[in-house]
This record gives sequence, structure tokens and C-alpha cells, in this order.
Amino acid sequence: MSEKGGISMSLVDVRRHIEAHRDDDLELLKKLVAQPSVSACNMGVRECTEMLRSLLTELGCNTVAICPTDGQPLVFAELKSKKAGAKTILFYGHYDTQPPDPVEEWITPPFEPTVRDGRLYGLGTADNKGQFLAHLLAVRSWLATEGDVPVNVKFILDGEEESGSPNMRAFVETHKDMLMADLVYNSDGPMNAGDFPEIKLGFRGDLSMEFELTTATHQNHSKTGQLIPNPAIELCQLIASMIDRDGRVLIDGFYDDVLPPTAYERELMDRYAFEPETLARVYGVKKLLKTAKEAYYTQLMFRPTFTINGMSSGYCGPGHKTCVPRSALMKLDVRLVRNMDPDKVLEKIRRHAAAFDPEIVVRAGKAMYPSKSDAEQPLCQAAIAAARSVYPNAVVHPSSGGSNPDYVWTGIMKMPSVTVPYGNADQTNHSPNENLRLDCFHKGIHVSAAVIGRIGEI
Repeated sequence: MSEKGGISMSLVDVRRHIEAHRDDDLELLKKLVAQPSVSACNMGVRECTEMLRSLLTELGCNTVAICPTDGQPLVFAELKSKKAGAKTILFYGHYDTQPPDPVEEWITPPFEPTVRDGRLYGLGTADNKGQFLAHLLAVRSWLATEGDVPVNVKFILDGEEESGSPNMRAFVETHKDMLMADLVYNSDGPMNAGDFPEIKLGFRGDLSMEFELTTATHQNHSKTGQLIPNPAIELCQLIASMIDRDGRVLIDGFYDDVLPPTAYERELMDRYAFEPETLARVYGVKKLLKTAKEAYYTQLMFRPTFTINGMSSGYCGPGHKTCVPRSALMKLDVRLVRNMDPDKVLEKIRRHAAAFDPEIVVRAGKAMYPSKSDAEQPLCQAAIAAARSVYPNAVVHPSSGGSNPDYVWTGIMKMPSVTVPYGNADQTNHSPNENLRLDCFHKGIHVSAAVIGRIGEI
């Protein structure tokens, strides 16, 4: 039986239950935030995983496990639906937080969650305890009102997301059967400043590297300029041979695997608001390099980047020192889009650098593959519709400009993945006074409940 709009009647009861238990849900979030779980220094991690184990067991999950890795453990749980042929949703989140420093800048202590002006303040409120807890609470409301969930539910809670999830890929590759699902659903990050989520169906990959060139055993007097090699000038000339003034990368084959946006993705971009002057103010620049809407969003979501992050050479202290540097070091990163392989891109960069000067050392840093899900896939469409049932103005981004280990789901597991942020735009995550607006928290529970209902109808 369905009500108008295709949402099952049972979801109406679930929504009533959510509203009736707002205070209880807030108290549970406070308890979770009060438990430290700082992965970088191992503060409270074991205690937090035990708390999550108890919470998921009380929820009624058939399986609950703390899964060891080479770093911090993951927490896995599964709840099976009584419905024959039910779809499976894998809810991803992370229980680890950034360190609380600088502690002295917190108005109230980071592990003493405090409600103030309609917000809950505390470390991990928005990033990510409040957001993944919304999924658990949505499941709890389905069970309380219907005695069942219309989908099979799996949870995987990461303990190293704040460190780039270095062990997630190995875990996924060795636990494919356990993690298999029809859809991966994740809530993380802030919403748009207009108070609506930007739904992400993919993320750029990332390839970090260093260029280093040493041309002498020691610094030399600048009288030797143009008599001996200058490594800083050589690296600058290398970069000039790799990218032009318009930002087009000149490395042979760099764009070979880049795919253009589909007609539907172009249609989505056409719906976006675009205020170049406002964006320029946000970035603190005089003018954007891409001032046309289509060009801006195409670059942000469908084109790779080539960026110098920093350079060190010679003398950069107070005053002046007339010298020729002995060495130069440059740090760079490349943001990769769907269909690009970081290993192939790195090899093209190495070849270019070696042809320019074989003495230049190219060191690869971390690499993350891009991820992408089909915006027109029925399960993705159902999740989008669920988000819009609570946030009618929610927009769909085929890809995020940033990076995320989402590729383990789309690339290794070949499962569609949808990310819907529930946090307020000014949540100040990774900073003192992190907070989650209470209305965002409760609306997030409603969205997760609707996702379960919508997928359950398929």
C-alpha cells in the first residue's frame, strides 16, 4: 500500500517515530561524542569500538564484529530483512575523529557535548558520528514501527578515515562477500550554505608526488649564475613544459583516458547555480580562471588537475642571500577523474621528466583512484528521490572535486555509491568548536529512513 508520491504508508509511521524520539536520539549522540576516538594517537579507539558493538547488538543486528586491520579496526554489522528478495544497503561511515587541538580554542571541552543555540558542540558531532548515527537511528525507527526493515542492512564503520583510510582497500579486497550490497550509502561532510545537500555520485582520485633535482654538493655564490646549473630554474622550466598558461597539461597522453560528461550529466550541470564573483570571494582571488558555468563545472568534476603544492630551494629567510641553490624540491598533486589510472598517469609524468632532464627524481606519494556511479542507475535515483523528499532543493553532483576512498566500492566491488551530506555548512569540522545543528541531525535520520523505504520498494 502506498501513499501519494510512492512512499509506503509504513514510512509515515516511521517518520512519526523519529519525531517522537528526538530527545532520545540526541542523548545517544551525546554519549557517542563523549567517547573519544582519535585515530592518530589511538585515544579511546578500543572503547569506542566496544560502544559501537553494544549499540549495534542492541539494534538487533544478526552479525556484529570488530575487524582488525594493520591500523585501527573497522566495525561491521549486518541486519537481515524478513522480506524475500530484499535489496541490500551498505551504510559506510567513520567513527574516528581528528585530534582536538588546539584544545584551548574550544568554548566547551571537545568531549563534553553541549547544546547551545540549536547546535550540539563536540568533537565528532558532524564528522562523522552524528551523520552515521542517523542511519542507525533510521533503522531503529523502522524496527520499532514495522518490526522489520524492507532491505537488508550492513554497516561498515571506518577507524582511519581521517588518515586517508590506508587499510580499507586491503580489507575490502579480502572481505568481498561480507561487504557485498546493491548500494553503498554514505553521509559525510557539510551541506551547501543554502541548507541543502549536494548529492555526490563520485569523487576525483588523487596522485601526490615530489620532483627533486640536486646539481651541486653545496650552495654557490650567485656570481656563478649561468655558469653552473640552477636546480630551481630547471624545475620551473620543467613545469613550464608540462602545463601552459591556460592550464592545459602538455604531458604526452595525459588526457587520453578522460571521458566527457554524458548528456544527462550536462543536464545536471545546467541546473546548478553559478555566481563567479561570489566564488572568487570565497576562494580569496580576484577572478576565477573559468568564468562560464559549463566550463567551471566541467573542470571541477570531469577534468583532471595538475597543481604545484609548494616549492623549496636556496634561501627564503629574512633579508637576502646571493646564492645558487644546490638543490630544489617541488611537491605536486594531480586530481584524477573517472577512467584515469594513477599508475599510468605517473608513468607518463616520469617519462616527461626523464626526457627533460634524467637527473630529476620523481617520487610518488599516496595514490587514490577516482570513483564514479551512474546518475541514472535506479538505486541511485531512489536514493536521490529519498533525499529530495526531505530536502526538495538537493542537487546532484556526478562527481566531487575532492577525493575520497569511495573507489573501493565502485572500483573494487563494482557497486553504485551515493554520498548525501547531512552536516550544516558551518560545522567547522577539523577545527575547534565542531558542531552539528540539531535540525540537520534529525532531518538526516528522516533522509536515511526514506532511503531505506525507497530502496525497499524496488
